[in-house]
Amino acid sequence: MALSLEEFRSALLDAVSRQGLGIQLTDAEAQQVAADPQASRSWYEYWLSTNPQTAPAVDASSTPDASPTAETIPLGGHDFARAAAFASAPPAYGGGPAEYAGHAVPPTSGEPQKKSRVGLWVALSIVGALLLIAVIIVVVAFTTARHWTKVDSPEKPETFHSEEYETGLYLVSDDGVSPCAVDQDWTDCIDAMEVNYAGACAGVELVPAAVTLCGQHRAEIDRMRAEDSEGSVVASLGDFGHLTRTPETATRQVSNNDFEAAVTHEAVCYLGFLGECE
Repeated sequence: MALSLEEFRSALLDAVSRQGLGIQLTDAEAQQVAADPQASRSWYEYWLSTNPQTAPAVDASSTPDASPTAETIPLGGHDFARAAAFASAPPAYGGGPAEYAGHAVPPTSGEPQKKSRVGLWVALSIVGALLLIAVIIVVVAFTTARHWTKVDSPEKPETFHSEEYETGLYLVSDDGVSPCAVDQDWTDCIDAMEVNYAGACAGVELVPAAVTLCGQHRAEIDRMRAEDSEGSVVASLGDFGHLTRTPETATRQVSNNDFEAAVTHEAVCYLGFLGECE
């Protein structure tokens, strides 16, 4: 007949009965197991699993040689002789349970041990730290980046050449040789000077010096016309000569149209040494 849970718990408190049950616990450990209902049940179920059939109990009345101790020490409703029957029976398993290690859970040799994940957590921590450092470096690089304009090809300045051009004004010169002759009819001399004046001074825009010269000739012609009389001739030649008109020219700088703008692009320097840094 198998022991009940209460009988098993009572048997744990006796060293001889405990040894007969095949429970390898010290007195202190046995007391801890007996005081803990959950631990007692765990050890009880373990004992039942290792002892499917227990030895029959020996009736104290049919055993005249039973020791007085077996009759005087009750163990959970069974006398000591009955508990001793378990002590005399050999254990039904190859060895005692694992040593009690401060907890009330019987050993389970078939249960797989939980695999340690310390290495995995260490590896994940290292990877996470590296990723965090990389993110910090990227953020710092972009926030402190220096943008500047890099010149790929410098500007080519425009060049010029000189050229002459007509200003639209005219120069008038006097060669000092009178268009008249001595003993020439006075009226004919006036007409010759009038033609000379018209060819050089009339109908065009003159430079200031030419305006002055033409004005002097105009005044001389008007004076001679005022003094004209019938039969008058030229007695002597004055200082007014032939007038010659030429266009005024000037020099100006003309572009060669060879200007070339500088070729540039926006450069970026990260952390002082990455990218395009000066």
